[in-house]
Amino acid sequence: MSGDIVSRRGFLVAGAGFTGLTVGASAVEIVTGVGATSESDPTQMGATESLLTDHGVLKRILLIYREYIRRLTADQDSDPAALFHAAQIVHDYIEGFHEGIEEGFVFPRLLAAGKQTSTVRELLTQHDRGRKLTIKIIQASTTMKMASGVPSPGFASVTGRKDLSRVLSQFVAMYEPHEAREDTEVFPGFRSIVSAKEFEDISRQVRKIENSRYGSDALAGFVGAIADIEVSVGINDISLFTPTDN
Repeated sequence: MSGDIVSRRGFLVAGAGFTGLTVGASAVEIVTGVGATSESDPTQMGATESLLTDHGVLKRILLIYREYIRRLTADQDSDPAALFHAAQIVHDYIEGFHEGIEEGFVFPRLLAAGKQTSTVRELLTQHDRGRKLTIKIIQASTTMKMASGVPSPGFASVTGRKDLSRVLSQFVAMYEPHEAREDTEVFPGFRSIVSAKEFEDISRQVRKIENSRYGSDALAGFVGAIADIEVSVGINDISLFTPTDN
């Protein structure tokens, strides 16, 4: 697969390899210097709707990860670059932006209100573990030569494929319940403790941050990049997931 899939949309830094990765998004950096405003714009998504849509982006990446788990386990030929680009989207957009929004706006308000505290703390732990797993996935799938001189070490040997499959499985197994708990408990809980005015202000701040980092068509760009990856992996046809009528 061409390396242009993500970079041509301008969302990832060209040439940024694993040496530029960081563990953990800074929620403080995300919210610093962004002032609240009460100007209403009913055509725009609210903060929780935006977070739910981001989860749809992540779900599509989890399907890509599942396909790689299947291929690695079956010892089938696979393109490391497609997995690399999918993991870069997770690192940049999901972990670097989406989770930063949760950590900067949603989780602190729930903790301050004494709501869902144990769940929120576990979700924070999972954010940290997930970022570490993502770095492993990117390092294992990069087409750049590692210190050992071997590119894509997660594909280069039986041991490497087994280890990469295990890491991908851990990520998928953690994030499926993670998303489900946020969608059904955390986000509704957050909405229940903030006023309409505060929610509107937060929503505008989130949009301002996203536009500043990615431009006004961030979602469309990332969805387009994921769609390209799905084509390259062969899972772009949604009918593939439809069971036969027995």
